[in-house]
Amino acid sequence: MEGSPNALTAGMFLRANFLSSMVRSPMLRSNHGLKIWLALLTAIGLNLGLQAAETRAEDGAGSNEHSLETSTKEQLPLALVRHLNDIGVVFYGAWSCPACSVQKINFGPEASELLNYVECAKPKLLPDQATACRKAEIRAYPTWILPDGQRREGVQSIEELAAWTEMPKITEP
Repeated sequence: MEGSPNALTAGMFLRANFLSSMVRSPMLRSNHGLKIWLALLTAIGLNLGLQAAETRAEDGAGSNEHSLETSTKEQLPLALVRHLNDIGVVFYGAWSCPACSVQKINFGPEASELLNYVECAKPKLLPDQATACRKAEIRAYPTWILPDGQRREGVQSIEELAAWTEMPKITEP
């Protein structure tokens, strides 16, 4: 598409005379004109984004070195969940708690499904879990409790949980 007469370039739209004629145009004063203008800006943004992605690819982004680093970072949440479950750590939270959602997002979808999680805010649906929350005296969400009674309240990073629970270092395969 590059070099073709129909190719859109950012420079074409950034020329003062083009922009001023578009702004003064009666077409822009209507909803239809605004939609066209937004579509043009979106096309420019997509074009610039694709150019940036091509530049990153040429700079070596996605090389084997980067992939190894990323895979180790992706393995950490899953390894941490296994470690937390092995030593008996419990994560107390509530379905309506934004911080609990953030905590789960930090682990990622696969690892967060494996967490030893107790739901505190559904007493009718999950009465045993609600009772466990009362017995554990949960005052804030999320709360992490070790088997020896130590607790952490609030969102914890993957690294903080790993250090707090003395997780062994992950060795490369």
